[in-house]
Amino acid sequence: MKIGVIGGGIAGLTAAALAQQEGHDVIVFEASREWGGCAGKFQRGDYLFPAGATLGMGFEQGGVHRRVLEKLGETVEVTLLDEVMDIHLPDLTISYYHDRERLLEELSRAFPENRHAIHAFYREVWGDFEKIRPLFQQLPALPFRTVSDMMYALKGLRPNQLMTLMKLRRPLGDTLARHGLNNTMFERFIDGILLDSLQTGAKEASHLLGAVALSVYHEGAYYVEGGLYQLAHALERAVRTFGGVTRLGRDVQSIERVSDGWLVTDRRGRLELVDAVVSAIPIERTSELLKGQEQRRFKRQYRRQLKQSQWGTFSLYLVLPEDICQQQPLFQQIYHHRLPSGHAFISMSAPDDVLRTEKPERTITVSTHIDLSEWQHWKDRAAYEKLEQDWTDRLVDVVATAFPAWNRESSLLLPGGPGAWVKYTKRPHGAVGGYAQTPSQALFRAASYRTDLPNFYVCGDTIFPGAGTIGAMTSGLHVARALGATIE
Repeated sequence: MKIGVIGGGIAGLTAAALAQQEGHDVIVFEASREWGGCAGKFQRGDYLFPAGATLGMGFEQGGVHRRVLEKLGETVEVTLLDEVMDIHLPDLTISYYHDRERLLEELSRAFPENRHAIHAFYREVWGDFEKIRPLFQQLPALPFRTVSDMMYALKGLRPNQLMTLMKLRRPLGDTLARHGLNNTMFERFIDGILLDSLQTGAKEASHLLGAVALSVYHEGAYYVEGGLYQLAHALERAVRTFGGVTRLGRDVQSIERVSDGWLVTDRRGRLELVDAVVSAIPIERTSELLKGQEQRRFKRQYRRQLKQSQWGTFSLYLVLPEDICQQQPLFQQIYHHRLPSGHAFISMSAPDDVLRTEKPERTITVSTHIDLSEWQHWKDRAAYEKLEQDWTDRLVDVVATAFPAWNRESSLLLPGGPGAWVKYTKRPHGAVGGYAQTPSQALFRAASYRTDLPNFYVCGDTIFPGAGTIGAMTSGLHVARALGATIE
């Protein structure tokens, strides 16, 4: 079967590589000049920056990245972090450790008045994760659309999971309240972690997905030399190794159903006839590419998701001298009063990471969630530049908080607002990260990778299980399984 994969991010490249290995004839269309999508990179002079995703998970034994890479015969060099990150709250800094007991000790020091409640809270969420671990490793595709999807999921079901699965509809906020931890500084600590992984705070997040998110750091968090684009490059390399075709700069403009398959047309009018399509771009963008009856059917199937709002992100890329970066952690999360979401995440290159710079400097990526409604007039150049300057100033304040010795001068300082995400990654309106993983929108209420259109699949961060490279790869894996691929 000839398969056209639209989008060269982690999801699309996962589906493409596994399908090509299975014996299909795959061609990947990527609109930009870089692989990886939101986990890609860009170069400015002597400096390389990860565009978005920075902290790596899923590379441990049994982790989804490791399993897929081993299946494809590829590797990505990673370094396990003992201290994952520092989290800065008002008048308080918490070191987030890989080791669970060390983290509990740290939290007991930070929140002595809530020590017993915090231990009980983690016993519950970590315990729930351990119970559903077989399902987590099984990587079932939700919501069920076929009997085969259901039967595959049931392979990982165990009797001791039933009580935990009864929490499917529970928000994590209820769990915090049960332990007397709602509306505390500890809840704010949890908020920042979940906002990055589940696109929502603790009150609204799904309890079960929250249990996974609060456990995955302890499975393994990693520094990837250069950045997570290395994962995308390994997947793209695998597509070509097994005989597939990959094309950068192929901006698809329409997908049309014809008598003998699907006709894919790019911006230059170049045509490609394929038997099946894997659309690894956001649902909203996919609906814009389809035409006629197929577009109506697609919009009807995903009408609930198409009405949901998504976060945007504002990023700042800069360079700091080595002397003020020493003794600082590679990853920091900063609570700051000037940020509506409350939090920003800072990623710093390691001192020996010559892929990002060979100079005695570090490259820094700092990003925060933004409400895209504030940017609804961003095509007005003057209005956009005013917002861009305001948000640049805010993130400069964040960086100054994390690096007190910094004099606020940098040899390179580049803002990245929603317009940049539209231009370089073709994200509609600059939305990134998919939908908030709440009980009403996640799991059995999420968007399926199986569409109502024949031989037409979707994957990426707007499809279950959602955001991050783990979520994106898993959705691509679901598509690959539907196309006959298997993975241990």
